[in-house]
This record gives sequence, C-alpha cells and structure tokens, in this order.
Amino acid sequence: MKHCGALKKGKRGMDRKLEVVLVDDEEQITELLETYLLFSAQGLRIHAFNDSIMAKEFIAGNPVDVLITDYKMPRFDGLQLMESAPLQVKKIVISGYVSDIAEEKLQKLNATFFEKPVPLRALAKIISEQQLIGISIFRKGGMRQGSYLDS
Repeated sequence: MKHCGALKKGKRGMDRKLEVVLVDDEEQITELLETYLLFSAQGLRIHAFNDSIMAKEFIAGNPVDVLITDYKMPRFDGLQLMESAPLQVKKIVISGYVSDIAEEKLQKLNATFFEKPVPLRALAKIISEQQLIGISIFRKGGMRQGSYLDS
C-alpha cells in the first residue's frame, strides 16, 4: 500500500483537504492517477491503495469525500468497495470491463463510470466539482459528517 497526502492547514472546514481514496490492484494505475490529480488540483489528500481490503478498512475508519476504484480486483471488487462507503462519498469506478458492470447497480450507488484508459481531465473536473460543493456547503453553514468539512 502506498499512502500519500498533505496535513490539515487549520481547524476551519475550508482549510481542510478533500479526502480522496484511490484503489486499483495495479500500482502503476494508482501512481498515474495520484500524480495527475496532485498536479491538476490543490487541496487534496490522496490515499492510494493496491489492496481492496486495506482500502475498505481505511474507508471504515476515516473520513472520505471521493472514492475512485477499479472494478476488477482480487478479494473485493470495486462495486463491493463502493457499497461499503458512506452514502455522501462521491463514487467513481474505472474499468476495462464495461459489459461486466450492471448499469442499474451503478445508478443505485450513484456512481460515475469511466472506461479505461481513464479520461484524466474528466476525472479532475469531478474532483474540482466536489471541492466546490464542499465550499458551498461550508459557506451555507452546513456540514457533511465524515467529510473534509468536519473539523
């Protein structure tokens, strides 16, 4: 498992990093996605995992705002991992196995799907949108439990 990120700047919600979990059993994929996201967006804390069980344990015990996961992995597949994440987590599944994934399941999980190779700009756009949503909620006085807005 590779684990990367930056520390909180302060106690206020706007200073806290967007918590992003990347999961793919291929280390090259997590490294590519992590590198791209860190260079394309500020204010991220990225937790990269190559083992779905370790990722599931992390998600269960830590605040997560965005989960980006591969579909086909040993032990837990991406859909099972997304099912274990809290409802407020933005879920993104990536896969080269389009026909294996049931569209109804993705809709039920409110998940976004990207076929490999991952369109990196589209992925970065979703991350930016999640940051804006978080800032908007903070400014309106609301807090999402278990999110990067919690102090």
